[in-house]
Amino acid sequence: MSVRRLAPVLFALAAFCLAGCEDIVFTPLNPDGQQTVIEPSDTLDPAQPADTLVPANPVDPVDPVDPPAGGGQTLYGWYELPVALDSDRDGVDDNDPSLYYASHSFSMNNREYRNYTVCYSGSHHCPVWVAAPRHSVYSGSTKRSNAYKQDPDVPSDIQYSSKDTGGGCNKGHMLGSAERTCCLTANQQVFYYTNIAPQLTDGFNTGGGGWNLLEDYVDGQVCSDTLYIVIGCYFDRYTDGYGYTVSPKVISFGSRTDVDFPTMFYYVLLRTKSGSTGKALKDCTASDLKCAAFVRAHTNSLKGQKPSSKEMMSVSDLEKITGFSYFPNVPQAPKDTYSASDWGL
Repeated sequence: MSVRRLAPVLFALAAFCLAGCEDIVFTPLNPDGQQTVIEPSDTLDPAQPADTLVPANPVDPVDPVDPPAGGGQTLYGWYELPVALDSDRDGVDDNDPSLYYASHSFSMNNREYRNYTVCYSGSHHCPVWVAAPRHSVYSGSTKRSNAYKQDPDVPSDIQYSSKDTGGGCNKGHMLGSAERTCCLTANQQVFYYTNIAPQLTDGFNTGGGGWNLLEDYVDGQVCSDTLYIVIGCYFDRYTDGYGYTVSPKVISFGSRTDVDFPTMFYYVLLRTKSGSTGKALKDCTASDLKCAAFVRAHTNSLKGQKPSSKEMMSVSDLEKITGFSYFPNVPQAPKDTYSASDWGL
């Protein structure tokens, strides 16, 4: 699948600017090869100037619940996509100039579906976030492919060069293999190294581990209206709601010796409260929706700890930590508040 080169700021830019953030600017094609992103044809705003959005060989992924109609699904991008900041308009992310973006899709039943979008850091040598929809359309009988390989849409020299592990970690999927079993291609794509982060083996990414238990909880939030998720890493010193603090360090992983150890992992979730409205998000009111962030320090100490309100925070509060804006394509999303009871916690 082809990918075009753009500045990092451009997921759902127009919708974000309408919200009043004048420092977010659509910048032109980036000639240095960084900041790659796919912008599908079903999300283009036909009124947008031709010189700001000219996709190369665009794909037309289909939202499992909200097929494109008329001008497009949201006109500006998929619901789950975050947006990065480029306040100085230099075409480079303000927080990390080494970021690359790529989106992957697959064909199934004569239709094209998006799989996930990844934001990958060439300085951390690790994914920063992966955004994707969760829905039963992605479930099937395909077995785990174990097709570990480099992402063809991100420069190979910044990725892991092998599936070797290290630093007390195993290979942690951001978007899991079990979440893409509808066909072989969809499953193979989640084994790209850009979707893999080092996760502690003993008590985090293991049976009963802190991350696995959170993944199980998120699985239970999948609904017929579609669950929109962002799975992310963080690399600065962090203390979570349970009081666990993790500091930055560098480890050997994937046959590299310069991989930054994530200090925290998070989920950002958005869905309808009932899960079965049959409505697209653009047709929902704020009272129809719920969104929240679930944040855990990257530590073995969380083994056996089931999700609770202690790890929850508003999406807006997580934005202050990571520097990304989540769900800008859903301006009515209640990002400033959350209720643990809405999430069964």
